[in-house]
Order: sequence, then structure tokens, then C-alpha cells
Amino acid sequence: MSANATYTIDFHGLKAGHEGGYDYVFPIDDSFFAHWPEAEIRAGRGEAHVHAVKHASMLELAVTVDAEVLLTCDRCLDEFLCPVHFEGHSVVKISDSIPEGERYSGDAHRAANNSDGELLWISPADPNLDLGQYIYESIMLSLPFQRVHPALEDCNPDMLKRFRIVTESEFDALTQENKGTQTESPFSALAGLGEDNK
Repeated sequence: MSANATYTIDFHGLKAGHEGGYDYVFPIDDSFFAHWPEAEIRAGRGEAHVHAVKHASMLELAVTVDAEVLLTCDRCLDEFLCPVHFEGHSVVKISDSIPEGERYSGDAHRAANNSDGELLWISPADPNLDLGQYIYESIMLSLPFQRVHPALEDCNPDMLKRFRIVTESEFDALTQENKGTQTESPFSALAGLGEDNK
């Protein structure tokens, strides 16, 4: 998927061995995330910095993304800005022939090229390299496993009351109370079956 021309590199115009390489700064904003309306991120702000070094038949890319993205808190369901940071290095091979199992993509796209996204392929016939998908996937991979406000006091207190989570000591107390009122375990009958068969 092409984000738009804002996130492309005209690799044909780059000179191989150019001293210092080439630097690009791409904006991360609400319009960027609008290209993926089905995703959990609907808004954000930040920048992606790309350092490109052109060789005869490949590009080396060093990508750094620093942004804040709008997520829904798993704990209170309010939205909050979550900081994300990504650093990655990729090699983009420019070739008319590619190994079996790989395929060309004008987009720098992990799924379209290989499993880890570190080796990408592009045809010399492509007009440019679109990094929109790569930047988007880098942000998604950088999201924390648990999406919650950094501090509990930042959560919506009304929602916390509705979705009250018991502490470990409260859980222990509840299970002890239930043990006192619980009748014979449904599994105790099964345990007795083994004794009968001996």
C-alpha cells in the first residue's frame, strides 16, 4: 500500500558512494495514519528519520522513528498518547531477478518481501521506493504489549471503579471464603473413579 509521495525515495537519483549518504525526514501525523483506517492507531505526531547509502545494486537504510500515537488504554478505555521509538537497518536490493519466495514491491513492506523486513527487494523499473508501509509497520512493532496510561492516576477513575480489578490479597480472601461455602469439588468424584478401578 502506498501512503503517498511524501514517504518515497527516488533511488534512481541517488549517486552510489555519495559521501555521507542521503538524509530524509518524514512527518508522522494524523494524515499518515488515515491510510490505515482499520488499524488501532488513529492519530499521532512525530518524525521518521531515514539515512540512505546507495551502492551499485542496493540501498542501505538506517531508520529511526520517534513519535507519540493515540491508543486506547487497556485499563480504563480512555485514549492516551503513547511514546514509540524504533531503530532499524534494512538492505534494499535493486535487481531484475529475485530468489524464489521473494517478490518485488515498490513499498518497503515486511510481509511482501520476507519475514523480518531486513532484506527488501525492488525492481529497477520501479519509479521510487515507498517507505510509508515500512514506517507504519515499524511503529506497530514498537507498541508496548500492554497499552495503558504510564501512571495509574492518569486513568479515568470512574472507569476503574466499573472495571475494578481485585488485588492478590483480595483474591486470596475471596477464594478462602468460597472454600468455606463450597461443597464437594466436581473433580473429587473423578478422583474416586481411579480408586475403584484398582
